[in-house]
Amino acid sequence: MRLYRPKSVLSLVLTGFSLVTLPLIFSLVYGVFSVDRLLDQSQKTIFQAVQATKSSLAIIEQLKGMERNIRQFQVLGDKALFQLYEKSHQELQISASGLSRLSIEATQHLLVAQLVDQEQQLFNTLKRIPHNAEEGKKALSTFTQLTALAQSILAENRLLVSREIDQMKKRREDNKQLLVWQVMGVTTVVLAFVILFTVLIARPIRQIDQAIRQLGDGTLVSESSVTSISGPKDLEVLGKRLDWLRARLKELEEQKIQFLRHVSHELKTPLTASRAGTELLQDEVVGALNPEQQKVVQILHQSLIQLQKMIENLLNFSVILERHSTFTLKPVVLSHLVEKILSDHRLALMARSIQVNVDLIDQTISGDEDKLIAVVDNLVSNAVKFSPINSTINIQLRQKEAELELDIIDAGPGIDPEDKGRVFDPFYQGRQQPDSHVEGTGIGLSLAREYVLAHHGKILIVENGSKGAHLRVSLPINPVKEL
Repeated sequence: MRLYRPKSVLSLVLTGFSLVTLPLIFSLVYGVFSVDRLLDQSQKTIFQAVQATKSSLAIIEQLKGMERNIRQFQVLGDKALFQLYEKSHQELQISASGLSRLSIEATQHLLVAQLVDQEQQLFNTLKRIPHNAEEGKKALSTFTQLTALAQSILAENRLLVSREIDQMKKRREDNKQLLVWQVMGVTTVVLAFVILFTVLIARPIRQIDQAIRQLGDGTLVSESSVTSISGPKDLEVLGKRLDWLRARLKELEEQKIQFLRHVSHELKTPLTASRAGTELLQDEVVGALNPEQQKVVQILHQSLIQLQKMIENLLNFSVILERHSTFTLKPVVLSHLVEKILSDHRLALMARSIQVNVDLIDQTISGDEDKLIAVVDNLVSNAVKFSPINSTINIQLRQKEAELELDIIDAGPGIDPEDKGRVFDPFYQGRQQPDSHVEGTGIGLSLAREYVLAHHGKILIVENGSKGAHLRVSLPINPVKEL
């Protein structure tokens, strides 16, 4: 059973946003509801406490007024005073009834019932006896008991208020603790969703980015890294498009390699014949030549040698691209290679009046001599081609820790800043070109880089702040045995 896949990145983002916000919304709503419920309970508690206290105090005041009125009635016999007493009696009954309807405890209900009952009995007694009777005077002592009952009701109410306040504090702490745990739980869930959807969104994008980088580097030779893109359907479709692009680029790359191989072989045959003919003319096998003819033949011979090197570079580069190049390791003294290559370029150096300053150390490394010759030859050839007449080339070879560093510095126009990132790309021609009848192929530095990397070294452009190009080759003195 395949898991649900969103149709697009947008739907995945919206789904993730919804799942992240839902716990937050739930937490917010629950928090508002809890606070509202706590406030409602607190409001009800305060209202009940205020009403109970108010009723209790009213009953006490009414009892005091009733006692005062009835005592005056007993002395003076004024019926108006008894009417005031009767009115206070009715108000007391109303206050007691209101207090009974409140949410008070059973003890308070019992006390209120006793007070109402005793006060009613007292009222009935005082109503039926004369105002100056001895029995009425004795009944007045009941007010002391009624006042004590009213004070007890007030005291119970105060205890109830105190307990309700403690309950409110406890509910507040409970709600606070619950909200803290809820926030912690919601935060954990939200972080889990954020991490999950970050991975779900970032993983296919990272896979596509990696596939594009591999396509750009030319290292994507199989479709596994493209077709393994998982995520929203639109990104999987994009992965299939990249797979089509990979197959197309691979096909074009194979066609290019085949073309280079065939063209290079086709050019070698007439070039070999031309070079043999110029050598015959130079050796005067077909007849003597005057000095001007000798000069022309020498120029032709040097140009043919240069063309042959270009063709050999094309052949070597095609072999490198196919990863069929073999390396034969043996001890190599790099300083001897530099001196041999400088000897080969002696005529070109003399023709341009270029001086070469060398500072070399004798250090043996393990490498393929032919490949290292090709590296140094390409670098020296570039330095000669780009150096102006009557200039100087500096070549240094020194040891730095476990590496040999070969620096070749010319006095030419240097490498344009916009070309520095591409000078090692195959067939790339920089903006600065030498004055020459024969244009380069743009693969010399590419071939040198491939050979240096095969020796587990590195080649780079050094910023020296002066005019000219400064290239540095770093080679390990003891590289791995298998290349």
